[in-house]
Amino acid sequence: MTEIELLQSLNTRIIEIYNEQNLLPITGNDGKMNLQNGRPLLSWSNSITRHRNCAFRTTPVNYQHLIDDLTFISDELLYFTAHLFLYRPHINDPLKDAFATPSGTIVYPVFTNFAGKRYEMYLNVCYEKAYNFWDRIGDLIASFFPADFPGNIYFISVIKKLKTIYSGNSDLDWLDDFVTNVFTDYNETRKKSVHTITQRTENKWKQLGQVGDEQKSRELSEEILGYPDEFKKMLDLCNEGIVRTLDFLEFVNKDKGYQCTQ
Repeated sequence: MTEIELLQSLNTRIIEIYNEQNLLPITGNDGKMNLQNGRPLLSWSNSITRHRNCAFRTTPVNYQHLIDDLTFISDELLYFTAHLFLYRPHINDPLKDAFATPSGTIVYPVFTNFAGKRYEMYLNVCYEKAYNFWDRIGDLIASFFPADFPGNIYFISVIKKLKTIYSGNSDLDWLDDFVTNVFTDYNETRKKSVHTITQRTENKWKQLGQVGDEQKSRELSEEILGYPDEFKKMLDLCNEGIVRTLDFLEFVNKDKGYQCTQ
């Protein structure tokens, strides 16, 4: 098998996982670039963002770049999540690797094969890609309120500030609920992984401290094996989140009176 054939074989397997796990990016899997509500991403987003740029002609935003970036990041999260599913059946598991010492003590060890190491690497990437996606969503929303967000943009702070103004808007309420109940915890894990300790190292040393405890080993193992499903849910939230965002910005255009004259 040549190198390109090997790469093509891997790509074929990844696409199979997309279908097996029903993993979808924001634009679906049929090549039509439609969002989950059936609306075409490019034309719908342009019909919304153009009015913002008409309202702020001296500070235009390149929305083509921003929407293109959101699309690419969604594809990245899809791809790397599929790799978690690819490697999961083959990683080491302390429960499966358990052995008895000469004295009869059962040990639940920390072994790491190549599949387990790749799994841990892709996990870190998935946290980064999820953050990247929602960071761009924050940029998109904040751009409609240039006076309110003149400096660095943070998704959480954007949503929390707008919640005080647009409470009761179903789309903004959905985004606020997502921030409160999902994204904040994701972001804390991401920040810890970037600035302090990776999930891999934290999980490894947690297990090393409990190698004789079956229940704790089982709980940690279930958490580790659950990462692919966790990011599958995140993909679904991204798919709904982009629709909610554009629906909200369509409302903002009307609320603020952003309107191109032609």
